Amino acid sequence: MESQLVVDRLTEAVEVLRQVESNLRTSSDEVWHKRRPDGRKVRVLIRASIISLGEIDTVKQEFSADVWLAAWYKEPLLKGKKHREEVDWDDQWHPRIVLFNAVSVDKHEKKHHLILEEGDDVPIVQQSNRIRATFKEQMELFDFPFDNQELTIQLMSDWPIGQVEFAKNMGIKDTIRTDTFTGSQEWELFGHLLCKPSITNQDQSTSHYRYPLYNITAHVQRKMGFYVWNIAFIMFLIMALSFTAFSVPPNEPADRLGVTLTLLLTSVAFKFVVTQSLPTISYLTLLDKYVLLCMIFQCLMAVQNALASIVSNAWLFDLVSMAVLAGIVFFTHLVFGVLMFVKIRSTNKQLRQADKEYLELCENIDRFYQRTKCTISGFTDEEVEAIVGPAKPAGIDNSKQMGIDETQTVRVRVSSKVTPPADLPGSVPDVQPSRNNKYHV
Repeated sequence: MESQLVVDRLTEAVEVLRQVESNLRTSSDEVWHKRRPDGRKVRVLIRASIISLGEIDTVKQEFSADVWLAAWYKEPLLKGKKHREEVDWDDQWHPRIVLFNAVSVDKHEKKHHLILEEGDDVPIVQQSNRIRATFKEQMELFDFPFDNQELTIQLMSDWPIGQVEFAKNMGIKDTIRTDTFTGSQEWELFGHLLCKPSITNQDQSTSHYRYPLYNITAHVQRKMGFYVWNIAFIMFLIMALSFTAFSVPPNEPADRLGVTLTLLLTSVAFKFVVTQSLPTISYLTLLDKYVLLCMIFQCLMAVQNALASIVSNAWLFDLVSMAVLAGIVFFTHLVFGVLMFVKIRSTNKQLRQADKEYLELCENIDRFYQRTKCTISGFTDEEVEAIVGPAKPAGIDNSKQMGIDETQTVRVRVSSKVTPPADLPGSVPDVQPSRNNKYHV
């Protein structure tokens, strides 16, 4: 009995302590993010692979994607660790990467790995993310339906640019699968994936800081066949049928106007069809302009029908009007044809340039891998130059377009090579990967 009484008293004491702990805790889901004790700016390498690109919604200006993302960064605080099971990842510093333009996230799986260099006990942390989400994209629809769109996934770090910077992992290629694209009936997906770092604008932040961004961009081109044959061609036929009003005698204006205005109302109905295929935008697309010009032509035809009943020589007036209106139709379609040709040619030139940029980078990465068998590179500018040469591609060193003070950037780079005081926790010199050593993802 006495032992049972002691057990009951201990149980009551444990329960009281739990209640006290619960009252002292400010929030059960509160997370504190620790700054680096050495104060260094961390370069985080990113590699992206779009596994599947889903529905592209022009009206909502959204697209869905299934993406695999990996981030690598050196972590001196884990010196001596060899296995990921030895690390409490909830208690470690991390780059706090978020999906900046995500509308909703359906799935997000995160894993951590430790990668060791031969002969060095300071590991590289690899954070792998498998994400299925819907992203917001501001679409440019001036050339609709002859438009192409940049579908961009934006990553952002919640650390300001003084603590974290993004860069591409120059040891492995970014990829996108075109065979799993579900919108192939409406869009053509290109096989290049352009990834470049940037930073937020001052108006994108609620604080005085600016934050690093990483843009992962795929290109799609709209297949125009549906809109050309089902809207533009039908509008052309309706407009051409307006000339049948000349078969009605000029002295019967009511019948003539009945034909013209009926066709005009049909055009108005088609205008609503075009509107349903687009978001609420304040500018006219190329298809909008064509439909409106067809309607303006029909209005001119209605004015001609009304005037034909009051002029003295109605037959001559009809003949001249028919010739002038036919000339307007021919000239308008000629201008539209030239304009479409120029737009399509300009678009194809831009996409070929993007393809060329992507393929050149892939060739450089392949040559580097064949020479070194290294799959993680880009922690220093020297490593980047070893792959792409002295002339860095756009987005690798973009301090000028980011608006960063170049002198400040130099100070950061120089200070990063200085060994911090030994009394700081986790303070060790930066360890640069050797070309003779191998990192394996």
